[in-house]
Amino acid sequence: MSGLPAFYRPLFLVALLILGLSSVPARADFDQAMSAYTSGDFDKAAREFGLLAEQGHRLAQYHLGLLYEEGQGLPRNRALALHWYTEAAKQGDVDACFAIGQMHHHGIGMEKNAVAAYHWYALAAGGGHPRAKEEYQRLTGRLSPEQLSEAKRGMR
Repeated sequence: MSGLPAFYRPLFLVALLILGLSSVPARADFDQAMSAYTSGDFDKAAREFGLLAEQGHRLAQYHLGLLYEEGQGLPRNRALALHWYTEAAKQGDVDACFAIGQMHHHGIGMEKNAVAAYHWYALAAGGGHPRAKEEYQRLTGRLSPEQLSEAKRGMR
């Protein structure tokens, strides 16, 4: 900051303060959303998670997917659940990858697709999801070599 002319130093400090404070509400909103979620206030959780999910908050996207999948605080909408899980999965959320695997595996809101389920379980297992490895291994024995090859191609 010593390289800045004296006139700009107060403006620089104000800008830093504004940037620092702007990140605080997002954390507080997520904490409020989680508190609402765990206490069963799904309407409030849906509002808070929805705002954060639109801003790209990975954990909020996953939890919004859960609310849509279960119809808690929002009308049940499996397509929107998949959308929000996918947004979180793009950011590496292993719970979202597992949830997508479950949707494909059990035909939740879509046709059953063991190849797609394998793909998503493998991604979740690779990220350390505790149940994904078990599901992934279970499907490995059920898929043909061609199906396994197809699933692995989709992972590249």
